[in-house]
Amino acid sequence: MKSLTLSKRHKNITLAAVFTTAGVLYCLISLVNHYLFKTYALDLGLYTHAMYDYAHFRIDDCSMFLPQPQSILSAHFDLYLLLLSPLMYLFGSYTLLIVQIAAVLFGGWGIYKLIGLYSDDDWMPVFAAAVFFFSFGIIHALSYDYHSNVVSAMMIPWMLYSLKKGRFGLSALFAVLIVIGKENMSLLLFFIALGLMWDYRKDRKSLWFLAGCALFAVVYFVIVNMLILPRLGAQGIIRYDYLGSNYLEIAKTLITNPKETLRILFANTNMPSRYDGVKTEFYLCALLTGMVLTLLKPNFLLMLVPLIAQKMLSIDPTFWGISFQYSVEFMPIIVIASFLVIVKLKKKVWRMTLASCLLLSTVLTTFYTIGIPKSQVWLDQLCVYQGRHYEQKDFDVHFAYEVIKQIPDEASVCAITQFVPHLALRDEIRNFSDTRDVKTDYVLITAPYFEYERRGVLVLKNRDEYETVATDGTIYLLQRIVP
Repeated sequence: MKSLTLSKRHKNITLAAVFTTAGVLYCLISLVNHYLFKTYALDLGLYTHAMYDYAHFRIDDCSMFLPQPQSILSAHFDLYLLLLSPLMYLFGSYTLLIVQIAAVLFGGWGIYKLIGLYSDDDWMPVFAAAVFFFSFGIIHALSYDYHSNVVSAMMIPWMLYSLKKGRFGLSALFAVLIVIGKENMSLLLFFIALGLMWDYRKDRKSLWFLAGCALFAVVYFVIVNMLILPRLGAQGIIRYDYLGSNYLEIAKTLITNPKETLRILFANTNMPSRYDGVKTEFYLCALLTGMVLTLLKPNFLLMLVPLIAQKMLSIDPTFWGISFQYSVEFMPIIVIASFLVIVKLKKKVWRMTLASCLLLSTVLTTFYTIGIPKSQVWLDQLCVYQGRHYEQKDFDVHFAYEVIKQIPDEASVCAITQFVPHLALRDEIRNFSDTRDVKTDYVLITAPYFEYERRGVLVLKNRDEYETVATDGTIYLLQRIVP
């Protein structure tokens, strides 16, 4: 196989340009959104407060939203927040966003290294990293707060890379790092292990290792989802309860009704007509981002089974489309599979042509998803090439920061969703719209929220217990005067 080599200097320049462009783009999306108060109580505020509690040797009780204490682990069994909590002393409310950006760059580096093991063509790993970085699944995940499944997904290339190098201990470490981000990631690990067994079918040591990974994944899934989470008060699999009340019933329903299962994977299931075509839109975007080549790697298609199932079988239509963080796990798998197909082409002109076309298709698809998509997308948080991305239309950002500085660190605060992530590093923070009994030291809201009702009850019904200590006519900082 003829290779297309670059000088070391040109290779480094090209690689640095790709990573720098991606890093700057991610910061313009994620960090700018946070600075302009386009991040929210759910999910960044909740996770930041959970991280704060972990750093103070407590487990968050979800009091930000819930009237009764409930462990944060009951929502998602996420151990990354515990591991990352010390970083809050360095990066404050930006901590999780910075970690998420760094994780994606780390995942892209893993794809670069992995494809480099399969090809002596210097361009292929660079193209693979670029396709990954600019895919819609990555871009949309970064536009909406922080989620640990993003970090978990970035460990997939490194698990495959370590396995290819024969470093089983390191590969096992990355397997663990995959599953600890969210309770469903162990199911993905199981299918990854099964899929890789085909590629390593002639390597007995690797087969035993992958069998061990599969067994570990099953055990972890059962322990977390069937033993730990119910005891923590988890609400169960409510997004899939129309299929059954537990995992076994759901599996039975899907297996015994294959025609209905296939229909659900593509159809709008009892949602308004505006959600028609949302599932199809995702499939088309995924195909244009590399899944069409993944069809030539059936064992990698197997890895996508749990991702497609959890996405398309959900009763929640926000799962179905191209937006938010619900497509990120697909990206490392379909990009890796695509380039494993491309690098096998004998002629370098074929490799370059196909890789270039895939990169162009990926970029154009991403532009489509932040331009005129069928799915629900918050365009102001994505359109870095437009002025509206750098504006906050609801209130004065500079005044908001001045007001936040006036709130003592030890004070309890109830704030509207945009302000919560900036105030989450304290003992008590509540989301204004999710409470009907405001008794915190301070309340930070905008004018429309004075009349905000929840289930027919005025949230700030005890307005006479507070005095206004700062306002510009839009933002109001209230301090409690009645103990």
